[in-house]
Amino acid sequence: MTSFATEVSSDIRQQPKFWADLAGLRAVGIRSTLVANMGEQPAVTGPALEEASLVRLLNSASVFALAEDEESRDLAQQIAVFASLTTDEPGVRTAAAHILSGLGNFPGLKLIEEQSPQELGLQAQLRSALLRELNSVQMADRRMPLTEFQLEVWSSLKARLATAISAPTSAGKSFVVLEHLCEAAGSSQKFTALYVAPTRALLAEIQGKLERKLAALGNSVRITTIPVPDPERRPRQIYVLTQERAQLLLSTMDLAGEINLVVVDEAQAIGDDSRGMILQDALEKVRDANPDARFLFLAPGASGFDLVGESVGLEQLEVKETNLSPVVQNRISVRFPLEDEHAVHLDLVTPERLEPIGSYKFRRGFALSEDAKLAAVAEEFGAAGRSLVYATGAKNAEDVTSLIALNRASKEDGPLNDLAAFIEKHVHKQYSLARFVRHGVAFHYGNMPSLLREGIETSFREGNLDYLCCTTTLFQGVNLPARNVFIDTPTRGNRGELLNEAELWNFAGRAGRLGEEVVGNVFLVNYENWEEKLLTKRKPFQLKVAFKDALEDSFDAVVDLLDVAGSEAVNEERKRADERTTAAAGLVLFRAAQGNLQTLLGRGRLQLSADQLGRLASSADSALTRLGLPESVLTNSWMIDPVALASLLKRIRELVRAKEFSKLIPTNPSSDSYTVYQSILRRLFKQLGGLNLSGEQGAKSKGYVSHVTVTALKWMRGEPLTQLVNEAVRFKLAVAKQSTKSKPEQAVVDAAIRDMFQTIEQTIRFKLVQWAKAYVDLTKFALMEAGHAELVPQVYDFSLALELGVSTNTGRSLVEFGLSRISASAVASLITDSSLTPDEVRKWLQSQQEDMLSQLSPLIRAELRAKGLLPEEESVQGDVEE
Repeated sequence: MTSFATEVSSDIRQQPKFWADLAGLRAVGIRSTLVANMGEQPAVTGPALEEASLVRLLNSASVFALAEDEESRDLAQQIAVFASLTTDEPGVRTAAAHILSGLGNFPGLKLIEEQSPQELGLQAQLRSALLRELNSVQMADRRMPLTEFQLEVWSSLKARLATAISAPTSAGKSFVVLEHLCEAAGSSQKFTALYVAPTRALLAEIQGKLERKLAALGNSVRITTIPVPDPERRPRQIYVLTQERAQLLLSTMDLAGEINLVVVDEAQAIGDDSRGMILQDALEKVRDANPDARFLFLAPGASGFDLVGESVGLEQLEVKETNLSPVVQNRISVRFPLEDEHAVHLDLVTPERLEPIGSYKFRRGFALSEDAKLAAVAEEFGAAGRSLVYATGAKNAEDVTSLIALNRASKEDGPLNDLAAFIEKHVHKQYSLARFVRHGVAFHYGNMPSLLREGIETSFREGNLDYLCCTTTLFQGVNLPARNVFIDTPTRGNRGELLNEAELWNFAGRAGRLGEEVVGNVFLVNYENWEEKLLTKRKPFQLKVAFKDALEDSFDAVVDLLDVAGSEAVNEERKRADERTTAAAGLVLFRAAQGNLQTLLGRGRLQLSADQLGRLASSADSALTRLGLPESVLTNSWMIDPVALASLLKRIRELVRAKEFSKLIPTNPSSDSYTVYQSILRRLFKQLGGLNLSGEQGAKSKGYVSHVTVTALKWMRGEPLTQLVNEAVRFKLAVAKQSTKSKPEQAVVDAAIRDMFQTIEQTIRFKLVQWAKAYVDLTKFALMEAGHAELVPQVYDFSLALELGVSTNTGRSLVEFGLSRISASAVASLITDSSLTPDEVRKWLQSQQEDMLSQLSPLIRAELRAKGLLPEEESVQGDVEE
């Protein structure tokens, strides 16, 4: 029957009349999702739908639902969903429910049933209930109905093969994998999992989900986002880390034979230049040390997983893939006719054609700048359901947010006011974000502090914020369900760099999330003017491996860098290689030092000739001999320019010989340590960053390094973010007053805050973390080499303090619970003991009086409750933020 249905489905799709009927249904269905909750109904004209057409389509959909091909099943789903949106007629809704249950789309079916349960006949309800039960599995303490694809994935996870899962953003693949991880952790007496994700924002989300799902296990399982040993040595560990943190974990702990499960979320990150190479290296290390570990890779709509598997030593990889999303996502072209500034034309973007949806005529005019036009479209068509608005960068996100917020009423009480008050207290009292939030609008970008970003995300999920203007930070993983997504450009940044096609599809997939919405709308503003129309037809993107691409595309550049490193005369003024070339050369050098370069070069179908492979190995050997870099340094810092590392080692050796240890050895930043860190950071910026600190032209650079040093020290000491921001704002306002170019004070304040966020996240928590690890390893090596082993324990490893923003045991214990740096800093400021373990911190919190905890903001108390550090029903009354 199924194969017959496939043949009939193919015949139906050949009929022009079918497509004409479907275009009418899609137009009417999409329009029905746009008019709800609009304040002033615009005049609308567009295609209509005849009853006979709807009947024909439902009959066709009942056949499509039995077909084997995904195109037919996708059409069946579209017809069922749009039919349920266009009419309240019981027979139509029953037919739609029948189709969705047959497709196994139970989340979509549930939403339809909740809208009109009484309209579904007994037979339809019984059939749906039976099919739902057949697709249900036991997860923890409940039975959960899964989609057909989720059920297939769940069943495959019972096997031991490495598995890759490719599906659209809204297909629910992460949900199934997380449930599997929790089941494995809950059923094992001893268990270790490594969950690798590319962004800190995604780490926080995954950690929160795991904590909620495993709450019943209490303190018997550790779920952490920091790469340090467990002070309590629990037998069940789940590390949720970026690839950089995973690399650090593997270098500081022996996990050989310990890891049972590895999950690689957003696996396409293995193609991201130096970060992709770090991910490949970390996964190879885990694979080699844990041959029995199960690997799971997740990516949206990807192909080429076998190449990724081979690159990390996995010869067998089972692939589960689908292009079918349980949510109907409409890509809508938004056009503005020149003859009428009040009119907006909407067309559905399909691979074959543009299908008219309708023409809207508004009171407002759209003869506006590009940002204002994007904001106006979002205001008009985003009123029904939550909306994500794409911005090309942090400043652009602030600008678009301002345009939307200006046209909305302010709310002076409730959850939005709590969030705004938190922003004013913990960031800056004049930060425009607080004002925007009270209007139900916010911006979101990667450099924002985690608790602030998470507070915004939570407020959006709960429906308090209506609009979120966001950058590419939300392209990967973070689960923010929205009815609408608005995009007016396929580029990013001030230079207009073209976005990766897969990234753009990933973001578009945020429209309509599984279990939240049955339909999602992606508005493509001025799509006909886009230079690259990347969202017309979805193609499975080919996964890339950054190391393979770097060697094949830039072989000569990689070898040249190794040859320079192996040369006796290294020119200090040499032109530095780009990041990708440097990382590739560094990885080759590291593997040569380990003696397993041939293993690396033999993986991943590397397209190099025998002569090229020989030349690469020879250049690496010469560079190793000449540079004299210890393997311990290459293990953690191979992505840094090897010539620069050797130069830094030379300078450190000079200081050791001169016994200038006060300028050399990093100390705990909680002490009076400005002088030593000023010396260290100047050394790092000069040797590793290539900064010129000499003469008159170096004066500005010295000033910059001094600013970074002061900021880094305060950051490591756990000083409140608001203090750092206040100082930056005061400085920028003073500079602005002396300038001949007048700027609005609010613009100066926002720019100062944005710059401080960037300094912390990009310079301190990323660049300096890498440099610091290299510096500490080189310093220890040079001290041992010179016979000063007694001084090695005095070398404070400040890389983790830079990453976490705390330097005391108490602060680290608070971060160990998964608290944001803002919360950890606020709580630590109330504790007069800097050496508490996590268990001691937990006891301290539980013993405190209400007047102590009342000093914390509602968002911080909420985070403490979420981490199980405060009781759910908190009795603290009032708040000190008024």
